Amino acid sequence: MFVKWFSVVTCTVCFLYTIYILYSLGHFLSNHNVTNETIVSSKEDESNVSLLWPLSTDMTLLSIFILQHSFMASELVKDLFSKFQVDYIERTVYNVFSAMTLHLLISKWEFISSVTLWKVDTFSNDVSWYTFTTLHVLAWIIIYSGCLMMDLSELAGLKQVYYKFSSRPCPIVMKSRGLLRYYMHMRHPSLTGFLIIFWIHPYMTLDRLLLASILTIYMGLMWTIDKEDYDYHAHLVKLKQNELL
Repeated sequence: MFVKWFSVVTCTVCFLYTIYILYSLGHFLSNHNVTNETIVSSKEDESNVSLLWPLSTDMTLLSIFILQHSFMASELVKDLFSKFQVDYIERTVYNVFSAMTLHLLISKWEFISSVTLWKVDTFSNDVSWYTFTTLHVLAWIIIYSGCLMMDLSELAGLKQVYYKFSSRPCPIVMKSRGLLRYYMHMRHPSLTGFLIIFWIHPYMTLDRLLLASILTIYMGLMWTIDKEDYDYHAHLVKLKQNELL
């Protein structure tokens, strides 16, 4: 009984922490008003400072996130959870460690505003502000919709714990071969949504360029969907539409 309640409480706390970090990530990536203030306030300070240290710091933070994200998704880690018979919390642990590395990245990120590829004024131009805000809102909706299509409760790790203590088989066991293949080839719910968020931004500073480039390359390498996966996804979308209608 203790193990059951401890697992449920731990899973819930980790889920709430992950939600908080995802909110912070959305603010970090999409709030261009904050970026504008940062650029104005730090421009003079960076003029006499070497770019090597902030670039190295940002690259280290990105590397930590990528290594964690890849290593904990490997079969080696999954086999370890299965070996110790705690595979039902594997997704929860994965999510909370991902949230921790993102928390570190957000809190320690070094803004480099002295080098800017482009700058669109959204602070005093309402049209620009609404344009970029609308695009980012749509991108986050696309990402969230992708999570719903892939079973949000399972991605959050909640379903695995619930199934474990309600004497049901692991949810992944009941997935079709097509869905399992799709999961293996698609590491993120929406490549398009993230690309919009990374690249369509009013202030493309050097640090933003580094973040967008590295994460785009990483996601591109991990995104190995082929025609069979595409056909399966199209079939899944059609089924969901029929259910809603």
